[in-house]
Amino acid sequence: MASFTLEEIEKAAAARLIRRGNNPFVDGVSTDTRTIRAGELFIALTGENFNGHAFVKKAVEAGAAAVMISDASYGDGLDPKVTVFLVKDTKKGLEDVAHFHRMRFHVPVIGVTGSNGKTTTKDMITAILSTRFHVTATQKNFNNEIGLSMTLLSMTGDTEVCVVEMGMRGFGQIKELCHIASPTMGVVTNVGTSHIGILGSQDNIAKAKKELIDALPADGTAILNGDDERVCAMGKGFAGRVIRYGLNGRYTVRGSDVRYEEEDTRYTCTCFDEAFKVKLHLLGVHNVYDALAATAACRVLGVDIGKIQRALGDFRPAGQRQAVETIDGITVLDDSYNANPLSMEMAFRSAKQMAGKHYFLVLGDMGELGRFEEKLHYETGLTAAKIGFDGLITVGPLSRFLAKGAEEGGMQVVHTCDTCGEAAEELKKLAGPGDVVLVKGSHYMHMETIPAILRGAMGKNGK
Repeated sequence: MASFTLEEIEKAAAARLIRRGNNPFVDGVSTDTRTIRAGELFIALTGENFNGHAFVKKAVEAGAAAVMISDASYGDGLDPKVTVFLVKDTKKGLEDVAHFHRMRFHVPVIGVTGSNGKTTTKDMITAILSTRFHVTATQKNFNNEIGLSMTLLSMTGDTEVCVVEMGMRGFGQIKELCHIASPTMGVVTNVGTSHIGILGSQDNIAKAKKELIDALPADGTAILNGDDERVCAMGKGFAGRVIRYGLNGRYTVRGSDVRYEEEDTRYTCTCFDEAFKVKLHLLGVHNVYDALAATAACRVLGVDIGKIQRALGDFRPAGQRQAVETIDGITVLDDSYNANPLSMEMAFRSAKQMAGKHYFLVLGDMGELGRFEEKLHYETGLTAAKIGFDGLITVGPLSRFLAKGAEEGGMQVVHTCDTCGEAAEELKKLAGPGDVVLVKGSHYMHMETIPAILRGAMGKNGK
């Protein structure tokens, strides 16, 4: 729990102390009255669809020792025992307090970004480091300014390493995250087409991701995917240590002899000239890349090869990331957490890695592709046809372009649906025992409801 004196909050956030309460310090920071604890500082965040100031009185009733607001009128009538801070921007106030707390620690802080794989890579790094260190890490994919700030504020006196995921939708956002976190190591997984609708090109996406490397100190370490030319180039001109990883070059950390099994992927990892075998309980070459990135980061911090090998062997992804279940004899690969063109292709190849009589896709719209959305959906359909699937069901208006690409690529069985319920009904007609079904789409499409519908509709034989 992050504790601060009132003077530290005032200084860190450049806040004006409207009223000094009874407590000379706060124990913890909260932005949510549903989970706030007595003695904490409540920061009233605001956004397009919410105003945390409306919950200031509730926070005080729950025991908040102090509140931070940007509208002084919300401080009127509060219990005089409660301290009130006034700032211009409460989100900036949260960031400043989080940065102040982060700078109390002289520990490695690892920032992880990339178009795909950053959450899995972050989780792998955390799992490996936890075999040796006390690690504070981003929970789930809370990778924006608020999530990152709360991660930093969760650092305790026991923290020996901090791992933070960094997401972005435009220029300057990773730079802002780096200002808060002051990372000492940066990991960049790849540059794809997610957010291309906002940034306009992959080169611009790379420029935005490079903000992480640009923010590292001169004695910092950059862990870069050597097989992605845009990521590889981020090491040029960097004054610190650059470690590249991949499959197609003589990198410091490299994978070779990749073999695909029904539910596993095996490869040989060579790390600083030490070679060892790895068995991942994950599908697809993209997870090998994530594991290589994690291996590089953790080896730099001194984790021995044996612990890396065991931690990767025990690793399981969180959420709807490659969740495999059998429903009435049908193998369902639920990768519905999110989607973009690159992660779609990776998932296609992962599904074909599994043993099945027939292979079917149930795909939803991909968001944030802007003016490229029709073209990229169409090309994803062509990719699905090229890789070779027996049928495709799409959900949503954009995925009709995906369906068109698949049909024009030669796929014979293609159905378009407006809802997940309709797609589940089509899938029940199409798939049978021994078949493999991949379910994927952007998070807002709620594609995870399709396996749930199948479990309910097809009986209790799912496991």
